[in-house]
Amino acid sequence: MDSLSSPTGRLRLAVFTGQYFWFDGQHYSTDEAFVEFVKSFHVYFENITLCDSLARERTRKSYLLEPSSTDFCPLPHFSVYSIWRNLFLIYPEIYRRISHQISFWDIIWVHAPHPVSLLFAFVCWRRKKPFFLFVRQNMVDYVRLRNEGGKALVGTLVAWGLEYVCRRISRNTLTFTLGREIYDLYSRAGGPVFQAMVSLISHEDIVDLRKTEVGVANETPPFVRALSVGRLDPEKGTIYLIRAVHELVSNGWRSLRLDLVGSGCEEETLRREVQRLGLTKQIRFLGYIPYGPRLLEAYRSCHVFVLPSLTEGLPQTLLEAMACGLPVVATRVGGVVGLVKDGRNGLLVDPASPRQICFALRRLRRDGKLRRKIAVKGVETAKNHTVERETKRIVDRICAFFKATLPKAA
Repeated sequence: MDSLSSPTGRLRLAVFTGQYFWFDGQHYSTDEAFVEFVKSFHVYFENITLCDSLARERTRKSYLLEPSSTDFCPLPHFSVYSIWRNLFLIYPEIYRRISHQISFWDIIWVHAPHPVSLLFAFVCWRRKKPFFLFVRQNMVDYVRLRNEGGKALVGTLVAWGLEYVCRRISRNTLTFTLGREIYDLYSRAGGPVFQAMVSLISHEDIVDLRKTEVGVANETPPFVRALSVGRLDPEKGTIYLIRAVHELVSNGWRSLRLDLVGSGCEEETLRREVQRLGLTKQIRFLGYIPYGPRLLEAYRSCHVFVLPSLTEGLPQTLLEAMACGLPVVATRVGGVVGLVKDGRNGLLVDPASPRQICFALRRLRRDGKLRRKIAVKGVETAKNHTVERETKRIVDRICAFFKATLPKAA
């Protein structure tokens, strides 16, 4: 099916992503690339409305909404943590704004688990509006790894409660999950749960297979540049990758370089660790690079991609690296094991294990045939998970599930 249709035209989609948005006086924008995946659904929907928290600061971020096809319904400013302190003030206002706008939407996409996603589900049920859930990560692990002490305990209990309620909702609600781990968690309830994948890679972004084979020739490269892309937050495990580089350099691999793309709350801690270990010549902090030609060039300028995360749903950076012809090394967490097959299109290592990262990088450096095999298989994997393919898979599921309740095609 090429599009979703109704008697009055293509359907209107509303999306709650759980992201922050900013307004600079002309455009709404956000700093998370996930919105680019949402925008790729324009080919199927007449209009998309983002319903998310609007930051108080007036500024412009990396990813702009297109006024011609994307509207924005601003919700009161809140964070996942602050909303509980102002629950009785924020919830009624969010409820009022959703209720006021919901008649203009045909279907609602709800990011879960999140305190506000429960409110969206309630309003949709009350107004008999079709909606579906989209679960991108293990919220319990995410909260536990980002906090310490009492805050971690309380946050984990709240996250578990949100997960439990969302799993109950998924019994009768179309639900998409990122990765096998989250799918297994939600599918136990027996509801209509399906695996999905977020991809920003277009067919045009994937390197030519023949060029990939040339790029990973059998000769051992005298100089190896590794790349890691992601938030510099505790749950991303970057500290273990830095320690792996230290171990390799200390044992004679002085030509090794590591580029870190991203920013986050742990950045200063990581910078201090790099200085303490004497790795300022080996490790570069490149900051946040939005998805686009510059980021793809960062991938293509390196020899290997490393994902050291402690928890993940299914990171799109793996597909980006594969599409650019890089062999990948990734931790056995979340949905990673469903995408990366050890020894075929990547190498898997245990989380929080610098030693295993070292072993994987040494193995790739000395085995040209393995490098070439992993890179070629990675390109094949990326071809099967382009943004065009993934959006169509989701839309096909939406059509099949809601065919009895969505407006029928003219």
